[in-house]
Amino acid sequence: MRFNKLIIFLLMLSVVSCIPQKKTIYMRDVSGKKEYINLYTKAIEVTEAYTILRGDYIYIRVLTPDEAVASLYNLNVGQMNMNGTGDPSSLRFQSYQVGDEGSIDFPYVGEVKVTGLTVKEVKAKMQDILKKHIDTFTLQVQLTNTQFTVLGEVNNPGQYNMSKDQITVFEAISQAGDLTIYGKRKKVRIVRPSNEGTKTITVDLTDLNLIDSQNYFIQPNDLIYVEPIKAQMFGFGETFSLSLITSLISFFLLANSLR
Repeated sequence: MRFNKLIIFLLMLSVVSCIPQKKTIYMRDVSGKKEYINLYTKAIEVTEAYTILRGDYIYIRVLTPDEAVASLYNLNVGQMNMNGTGDPSSLRFQSYQVGDEGSIDFPYVGEVKVTGLTVKEVKAKMQDILKKHIDTFTLQVQLTNTQFTVLGEVNNPGQYNMSKDQITVFEAISQAGDLTIYGKRKKVRIVRPSNEGTKTITVDLTDLNLIDSQNYFIQPNDLIYVEPIKAQMFGFGETFSLSLITSLISFFLLANSLR
């Protein structure tokens, strides 16, 4: 009797530790299912959604034929690439930090309020201000704190830099080495700070409709958290092997037959 109970337990253990393949497949088209509810609003166009926060760093460089005038309005650039291109983090020391009041202190201009504006809007605002001081010029404006963080059931959790102005949630997760087999793909949380407070967005990586929505893209300072499925919560980690269950069942069957 005890032996039968043990076999039943081992069989149940092997079943609950199995992860259905459909739960690990990204971007499935399940819109045809009767019980399906589309949680995503289709984005007509991808907009620049990120607005400047307190503590952000903004790189602003004034380019003008008169180098003497340019030097008045630019921070000391040292050996920086004069085109202002490359890794945004390399421009951090030539950037203006947004203060607690939501402003940057720009040379010979003073305090300029920038919180709540997109990078394009900051550029337009600075152009309007500098027109009063400089006849001919162009501006380079760039956000230089473009890090995001990935935690939870991914292969390489940590903080990463965005490789371009906007990246998708899949590009972000790929930088962290993809989800482990135990990552809950249907419930990935994106924790996003804003000027109004922190909000949490939940996305389903297995739903194809995600890629047409604004939630498909992450923003600087986002925290992506991948929750573990129950199998991992119960202690079945990646070192757990179904072959072990099979071996144990075979062993007990053999032992019972020799009785």
